[in-house]
Amino acid sequence: MNLTFGVAQVHTSARMKSNPTLAKVFNKVFGYTNLGNYARFTIFKKLVAQLPLPENGRILDLGTGYGEYAISMAKAMPKAWIYALDIDRERILTLRTALEKSEITNISTYCQKVETTFLSNLDFVFAIDVFEHIKPEEMPFASVYQRLDEGGHFLVKIPNVTQRTIFPARWFEEHQDWLDEEHVGQVYDLDGLKNRFVAEGFDIVHASYSDGYLSRLGWELAYLGKKQGILGQLLSLPVAKGLVLLDRLVHRNTWGNAIQVIGKKPVQ
Repeated sequence: MNLTFGVAQVHTSARMKSNPTLAKVFNKVFGYTNLGNYARFTIFKKLVAQLPLPENGRILDLGTGYGEYAISMAKAMPKAWIYALDIDRERILTLRTALEKSEITNISTYCQKVETTFLSNLDFVFAIDVFEHIKPEEMPFASVYQRLDEGGHFLVKIPNVTQRTIFPARWFEEHQDWLDEEHVGQVYDLDGLKNRFVAEGFDIVHASYSDGYLSRLGWELAYLGKKQGILGQLLSLPVAKGLVLLDRLVHRNTWGNAIQVIGKKPVQ
């Protein structure tokens, strides 16, 4: 499976949509521009490669946002059907426009909570940096379990409850204020997330840390560069991406700012 990422960014980024011609050139030279999403995808790609997904599988991107992961799966698995779900209407409308312009036909979009859908017999469900925005008691583990086929897999990636930084924390106060308000579900360490999966009936097939110090340094450089404007972003992005890729090569599974668990619905 050849997963690629960010091919529809020119249709989803507000800045890029305002100047499509320049956006295509920018994308050609620098690739995907959101460092956080880029870093997440490098982990997602590695994890998905471990799963025995049927080529005509039914896959749910839970909390799809602008659909980057759904689009990646749809392009890599043309015989599969992808369901892209989010409760943000503006993002779903943007995604629908991107799908039309990209001529992608094997994705269905939903603007509702998974509990209110009639989705069933799913082979794979994933939520990439979504559950930290949901109170623990409202996280839809049970709903996903009900909608998976026996033997189906559920991947959750979220920030670790404990975070480590490189540069002084005061440099990121604005971002931290946003996190304090938005990340109501950032409550688990790796053992805690594994225990939640087990309590919901899943068997654990994978559990790991990601995003060590090099990846964090890349994110901080990209964040600070972006705050300096377009030139700062251009200068920092290649270095930041390089640090993320290096982190993926040398990081040891003993700690990380992010955690991810894959659970499997048992075969009865």
